[in-house]
Amino acid sequence: MLDRVRSFLMNSFSEDLSEKVERFLSIPGIGFIPADMDYFKLYSELIQLYTNGLYYSTIVLAGVLCERICYDLLSKQNIAIKNGETLSQEQIACLFEMNLFDLISLLHSWGLIKDETKKEMIKINNRRNQYVHPKKGRLNKQQDSLKMIERITNVLQNELEIKVKPTGLVRIS
Repeated sequence: MLDRVRSFLMNSFSEDLSEKVERFLSIPGIGFIPADMDYFKLYSELIQLYTNGLYYSTIVLAGVLCERICYDLLSKQNIAIKNGETLSQEQIACLFEMNLFDLISLLHSWGLIKDETKKEMIKINNRRNQYVHPKKGRLNKQQDSLKMIERITNVLQNELEIKVKPTGLVRIS
């Protein structure tokens, strides 16, 4: 039984290896990603999903990562309201129940994210919603998932100053 599972997994990964390599190399800016950066695990999963041709999952995870970035930015703030009072735990809990569009808008109105970040995050949220709540229309999963990776990379670079450094091609012999 274990041998069959092992064989299945090896075959499923290697059967379209050249396409996977092409997809990996098509990701703009892909290269050295510092393992100690915030969101390394989710970002790396995002790249793996796209590389393996799991486009729908790539799009959905990009939306999850966007939302996670918002919550983390929010949780690192000591938000003052009138007369220097900070938000209560109950008020903070309500912020975590907001839909993503409203949360992005709120973060921007409070000056916690840049204009470019807001634009990218809204585009990520809108595209994710097109896949999660499908409507009539033609969607291009492969193209959209690659664009989602580009947008997440832009958010990380613009907002958190995390640099994804291209390393170029490496020959493995």
